Amino acid sequence: MDVRLFRYLLKNTSNAVVMSGCTWDKGAQEQVRYVYSCEMVHNSFGKYDWNGMTEMFCSSRLHLFVMGSFSAEDAERLIGAIRSGIVDTVILPYAAPIQRFFIMQTLLSRQEHSQDVLELIHAPYLYLKKAGIKKIIFLYGNGRRFENTQKELFTGDYFECQDKEILDIIEEMEGYRVPVMKAGHIIDNRMLFSFGHFGTDLHKIRQFIFRYARNARIEKIDEREIQKMLLVYQKVFTDSRMDTLTMFCSPIEITASQTDCVFNTIVIDKEDLCHADIEQDEGRCSVRCMLYNDYDVCHCHRTEAAELRAGILLLGNIRLAKYVKELRQHYKAVSQQIRAVSIPNCGNLHNWDRKLADMDAKKNAVFWICPLHVQMPDRILRDIKNRNARYRIIALNEEYGCCFNGFLTEKAE
Repeated sequence: MDVRLFRYLLKNTSNAVVMSGCTWDKGAQEQVRYVYSCEMVHNSFGKYDWNGMTEMFCSSRLHLFVMGSFSAEDAERLIGAIRSGIVDTVILPYAAPIQRFFIMQTLLSRQEHSQDVLELIHAPYLYLKKAGIKKIIFLYGNGRRFENTQKELFTGDYFECQDKEILDIIEEMEGYRVPVMKAGHIIDNRMLFSFGHFGTDLHKIRQFIFRYARNARIEKIDEREIQKMLLVYQKVFTDSRMDTLTMFCSPIEITASQTDCVFNTIVIDKEDLCHADIEQDEGRCSVRCMLYNDYDVCHCHRTEAAELRAGILLLGNIRLAKYVKELRQHYKAVSQQIRAVSIPNCGNLHNWDRKLADMDAKKNAVFWICPLHVQMPDRILRDIKNRNARYRIIALNEEYGCCFNGFLTEKAE
């Protein structure tokens, strides 16, 4: 029998979304292990406590590591993963040298850095090549969005080549060619990983560098001039650290599948005609509810057309006010499969847009994940809970994490 088990484990941290996941095809005896890491922007908590972070990276092979943001904390997690086991593929957002230099200067000023972190931030492609990573994929911009067609469900990487103009700009800034692609998707072990890139326009960064150099008429670059340039850069690019990778992951070929069933709670629709008289139907209603209406665990096996949500959408630090329309279009084909979604930038209002809460969740609960570095703003809670009674908040902190898991089997004849 075709049995696939999957798991999404969110680390107990209050400053980031760190998810490790796995899917296991029992019949083929194949497994895919992956990690998505995205640190909160404007983290004011000082030096991060790394104790215990490597426990999620056992010595087993790690097929995929995704950096949701280009930050020192995410770089540290990637270095920890590389040291703890075998990392096959690294996917990260492309950040221009001036963006990375801004991060380095911040670390140096706070004296919170290691040589490895500085080296990775300074030249990420060269560092990862030196570390022996088999496949390094930098993403900038979005390619053709995923469509749930048969030809796109074969195992493989589906990334479009980057435009020559963009590659030339990157080579001009870096001094060498970097393999940058447009965001696409990966199919591995009947698992979909769909990526989106949202961030600063490289054309604008290039124009800023040229204009600043021309207007400043710099004859000698010293520390004062560097700090002045970074202040101007930060003022011009208010979202200078907002470059982020979003990721949707889910088992594929699940329309005609069934999952396990664990009774929890339900939301009643008017057409359900639920009643409290157990004696009237001798408890059969309760049994049917346990079998068919389990809304807190991925489940739906009555009809092939019924809603089945088994995927998780990780939004990193995307600024929704600017990109929510583009985001919805980018993940349109999988919108009905979203089981859980992370609230961008740990619930920062600067990143929020209430339009995101407008999901058509008819029968299954949708979980909203938010690490609580501070109390989540009431406005975000109201936007989420007032929109749909099936929405549930999952609050993460340093003590508590979260795990979603389930399995898919062939539907009984």
